[in-house]
Amino acid sequence: MDFVYDMTVDPDAPNNTHAFALAMVGHNKSVLEVGCAIGYFTKAMVKRGCKVVGIEIDPAAAALAEEWAERVVVGDIDRSEVWDQVDDESFDVVLCGDVLEHLRDPLGALRSAVHKLKPDGVVVASFPNVAHGDVRLSLLQGDFAYRDLGLLDRTHMRFFTLETIRELFEEAGLLVVDTKRVIVPLFGTELEIKRENVRQSTVDEILADPEAESYQFVMRAVRDNGTQAVAALARRVSELTDQLDHEGVRSAILRQDVRETSAANTALHEQVANLLKHVEALDGHVAGLDQIIAHLNGALAESEQRQRALLATKSFRMMAPLRRVYGILRSLASPKGS
Repeated sequence: MDFVYDMTVDPDAPNNTHAFALAMVGHNKSVLEVGCAIGYFTKAMVKRGCKVVGIEIDPAAAALAEEWAERVVVGDIDRSEVWDQVDDESFDVVLCGDVLEHLRDPLGALRSAVHKLKPDGVVVASFPNVAHGDVRLSLLQGDFAYRDLGLLDRTHMRFFTLETIRELFEEAGLLVVDTKRVIVPLFGTELEIKRENVRQSTVDEILADPEAESYQFVMRAVRDNGTQAVAALARRVSELTDQLDHEGVRSAILRQDVRETSAANTALHEQVANLLKHVEALDGHVAGLDQIIAHLNGALAESEQRQRALLATKSFRMMAPLRRVYGILRSLASPKGS
């Protein structure tokens, strides 16, 4: 049986949701994985020494995930009874990887998740960014077509921006302390917006928002203990991590641009070198032709010189009357009309 949400997790992949989430979960943790699907991410966490309990609505997928999980609870995350099958305050991490946007009541589910955390536990969650520039351009063109996967996945019931995600966490009693971004450049998503159909002024306006190319957000949050100083510190930490992440992302993009430019330059240099080789070969061929032409010109000049010398001899001049008589006799001997 094929499952839509089946993929390979590479912990070292750059600019990747799974790699970011795996790093935030850490090693040797007790994890409640909400929406574990067939267990592809479960497997990656278990390899890092984690013990995982999963929740999954699809019984067939849950059966496959049980190969890696301690156990899998089958049920609807939107219904409170599924949460009752998991002990409170028993997990270091509650993981909600691209799950909450599929729920009717993401706030209710997140509040239930908080109850399952140990006092010093964390929630790790990822969300697609509905404010990505390609979605904005799509709307400007009057289009909001759903897809099987991606930003406008047809199973999404809620849509989030960076600010609305943070509001969701706050309402659930959590403080965001770390945010990572998966960057997909404008015109680079599955929405397939054509660059030639968009004015440069519109592109400039959209890119003025630093989150315009943020495709997904991966966040780590802790319990809000109600202390104002802690909340203020968490907000400051979040601001600083945002700034660092933006700078890191831009540096990565610039490095990629440099690599691509360097690769293009290398290819161009190779083309130029090949052209120079062809030019050198042509130069050699032309030089050979020049030598042949010079030889022929020399032979022609020598022939002309010999002809002039022949015309200048006394014997040639004395033979002129005989050549005229010969010419007359030859014309008389020729048939008429020939």
